[in-house]
Amino acid sequence: MKPGIKFLHSLFEVTHVEFQTYDITNHKLLFSSGLAHQLLGYSEEEYNNLSHDFYRDIIHPDDYKKVEQTIEKLKRSKSGDVIEMTIRLLKSNGIYIWVYSRQMIYERMDKNNICTIIRVAEDITRLIELQNALKEKVEQLETISFKNSHLLRSPVASIIGLVDLIEEHGISGDHNRQILHFLKDAITKLDGVIHEINDVARMG
Repeated sequence: MKPGIKFLHSLFEVTHVEFQTYDITNHKLLFSSGLAHQLLGYSEEEYNNLSHDFYRDIIHPDDYKKVEQTIEKLKRSKSGDVIEMTIRLLKSNGIYIWVYSRQMIYERMDKNNICTIIRVAEDITRLIELQNALKEKVEQLETISFKNSHLLRSPVASIIGLVDLIEEHGISGDHNRQILHFLKDAITKLDGVIHEINDVARMG
């Protein structure tokens, strides 16, 4: 292997990024830096065979339409335009991973027909998982906020109103006044906690 090629392979491995060139006209993989088939668990020969028809056999069925749309965008793109895409690819163990790629035209047969594209791809499964986990937490906070605002805040407001009404009409006996004072203090603190929870949920 030539020094320059060896350096590029080492660079791709260190950065955990796949680099490849693909012949769109003949639906054929021309070059792969090696990371993709290592990441997916296929042999180099298997990976080359799976590259036919834009990797249809290992692309999640719900994502293949996105691949076709990306190819159409590439066909209409100008020199230097970069087209992004995020899809799921099937590993040899049957598990899908999320892959983010950037591709652009490398060579055209003529003005209207693309011959080759170059693509850089990387595994972003962990990032997607974190995004989904964050989304779930936000939804939980929204649920808490809703319950605080509608299910808990309403009866607390009613109790506060009743306490104010009792105070307005007066109450006899030091013991009763002391109980009312404790009740008012407790409900005021509870109301403050509810507001704090709502504020945290809104910030989330």
